[in-house]
Amino acid sequence: MKAIVVTETTGLDSLTLSEFPKPAVRPRGLIVEIKTAALNFPDVLQPRGLYQDQPDLPFVLGLEFSGVVRETGSECRRLKVGDRIVGMGQGALGQYSSVREQMCFRLPDSLSYDIGAAIPLAGGTAMYGLKYCGHLMPGETLVVLGAAGGTGNYAVQIGKALGARVIAVCSSEQKMKSATAAGADVVVNYTVEDLNERLKELTDNKGVDVVYDPVGGDLFDICSRRMARGGRILIVGFASGRIPELGVNMPLIKSYAVLGANWSTTAWYQPDISNNVMNDLFRLCEQGHVKPSIDRTFPLEQAKAALARLENQQAIGKTLIHVS
Repeated sequence: MKAIVVTETTGLDSLTLSEFPKPAVRPRGLIVEIKTAALNFPDVLQPRGLYQDQPDLPFVLGLEFSGVVRETGSECRRLKVGDRIVGMGQGALGQYSSVREQMCFRLPDSLSYDIGAAIPLAGGTAMYGLKYCGHLMPGETLVVLGAAGGTGNYAVQIGKALGARVIAVCSSEQKMKSATAAGADVVVNYTVEDLNERLKELTDNKGVDVVYDPVGGDLFDICSRRMARGGRILIVGFASGRIPELGVNMPLIKSYAVLGANWSTTAWYQPDISNNVMNDLFRLCEQGHVKPSIDRTFPLEQAKAALARLENQQAIGKTLIHVS
């Protein structure tokens, strides 16, 4: 099969489109014919050896997809051959992938493969973080960092659907427009505005109820000092490149919580919760409350160029790869 293969961890330049053995089915797994893959920031980190989950070399890149079930393992019970699905699992940038059944979800007929591929990882992270970890309530103030990115855009839309007042934090005029289109009540460009002072003003110095943070770095540092009593900071990722450190006196002073929102491990270990998360998401998509933001679509042959756009923070929304 054709696939984007990582043969050494020296960066995107080492990626090749080459023939790779078709995977074998496992007892609790599926063989999926990949239709569309969606790119995520870990797809930039893995070729550099910088992601927390690094497969043995060589491996097929890609973690998020839509497709059709072609084989099922002997212990599979929920999905069957021919099902249209979305899922998460290594190898999405190959024509076929072997994935665990609990990481896959039946795609409603009303949603296309492209829309479906853009949902599970970024959308699932946002839904799981905001509803199941952060317990975001109507009327609360939500700050979304990296609001024009894949998962940030979902967080803005889901936050509004859950009834929150959403403050989107972005780094450019173009990204501000994207966040506004997603439904943000207020958009802050932290490169030209003082985020600390703006959060003071926007909350009447009462602080933020929930922070959704896929960025880390300096933005986390600022938000950690602008929390409301009983607030929740959701740790999603570190796109800034710096994992921040927190003096634990800060959560103590204002009795706020710092929570890791690791959607992938939840889907792996708690399939009942993950099914609820995805059903919530599909329902919002079908109702029109959430619309995946798709930046651009590339053929498999141009995956390296697509990844370079993602690495250079040029993508606004999800980048999709048509695999087969």
